[in-house]
Formats: sequence, structure tokens, C-alpha cells
Amino acid sequence: MKPQLHMLGMEIRTYNLFFGIALGSVPVFLFALRKRFGFTIRQAGFYSGFTLVFGLLSALMTGLLKQVMLKWASGGAYSDNELLRNYGIPVFLPLFLLAYCRIFREDFKKLSDYIAPCVYSVMTFIKVGCTFNGCCYGHPYAAGIWNEDLGYRTFPVQVLDAFTSLLIVLTCLLLIRLIREKHPGYIYPIGGMLFALTKGFWEFFRVHTSKYERSFFNTGLTMWQYWMLVLLAGCIIWIAINRKQKVKE
Repeated sequence: MKPQLHMLGMEIRTYNLFFGIALGSVPVFLFALRKRFGFTIRQAGFYSGFTLVFGLLSALMTGLLKQVMLKWASGGAYSDNELLRNYGIPVFLPLFLLAYCRIFREDFKKLSDYIAPCVYSVMTFIKVGCTFNGCCYGHPYAAGIWNEDLGYRTFPVQVLDAFTSLLIVLTCLLLIRLIREKHPGYIYPIGGMLFALTKGFWEFFRVHTSKYERSFFNTGLTMWQYWMLVLLAGCIIWIAINRKQKVKE
């Protein structure tokens, strides 16, 4: 755990550094994949900007909805001031993309396949930032990672979360190579299902200071596990629609 870095005479918050790397990974992936998808440099730049702008808007919407949900669960007694929450990016971003494609008559299946790897690369680098920052920590665990703020070792849930997110990135890249041309439109929902399952699983090992977030409406599931259930259901429906359209063709 190293929340601050000293570089070139400056003190930089490690989380902010990896947040910047996460955002920078978006154009890196989209420019690297543009030829495979038949896009020009100008188009890759536009879709990079689109993904960044609406990804941040998705994170903002998630933060605002989190506050609403916590107030609801606590009867108005509890909320927080977190502005951005990245958990909602995989949920909301495809909705913005779908709206854009409907308005401008773009190929939604092609574009969703195109942006899928960079969505989960953002999740990967942000969790690496959480590891260094010591936030989103796990339960006390003697063989875990040292948390300076807490003064004890915790289960490395951030590391494992980052690792499984990285595996999803690699899975998306492999699927782009293997199935994109014959089965367009499947890569994002497959990645979304994997993300929902892995993120939902790691939530069991994470500590939430708020009892309302830790056990949403006293159900034993965290608030974010409900988000992952929504993502999982949405991706299953997405795949079912794709299959139905394939049959009609």
C-alpha cells in the first residue's frame, strides 16, 4: 500500500495516477483495434472521446444513484458525498451507445464489440489504484496486504478484483479475434456477465463501513451486488435478443 508517490519533486496520489492511466487506456485500446474494425484514425478519436465522456457521465450517475439508494435504505438517515462510482460504467455506457446508434444509425453491435475491452481495462487500473490507496479493502487477513490506515493486513480483494477484470479484458480481445465477424454484438454482454459474476463474488470479501451498503435492506447482499445482478440480467437479455435476431436472419 502506497497512497502517495514522490515524483520529480511532487507528491502524487497513487489512486489519481492509476485513474489517469485507466482513462488513458481507452484511446490506447481503441486506436490499437481500429484497423480490425475498419475505423479511421478520426473515427477512433471520436469513439475514444465518446467512451470517455459517457463513461464519466455513467460514473457520475452511479454516484448520484448510490446516494439516493442509501437514503432510501436508511430512511433518509444516511448518505455520502462520493461523486463518481465506476461500478455503473458497464451498466450505463451501452445505453448511451445504443441511443447514439439509434439517432445516427450506426452499427450498435460493431461499436459495442469495439469498446468492450477498454471498459474493463478501466475497471482493472482503477482497482490497482484502490490497492495502493488502501480503499475498497477486504476483511482482516493475516496473510493479506498491509493497510496503513487500518494498521493491519486485509484480504487482497482489490488485487484479485483487478486480476479478474484483466482476465475479462483478455477474454474480450480473444473473442474479437475468434467470433466477432460471425457473431457480432456478443462481446460486450459476455464481458458484462463475467464482470457481474466476478465483481459480485469479490463483494463477499470486501468491507463496507456503512451497514446500509453492506447489507442492503438487511438482505445480506451488498448494494453493489444488486447492481451486478442488474448488469447480469441485462447482459442475458442482450444475448437473448442477439440470438433471436440471428434466427430471424
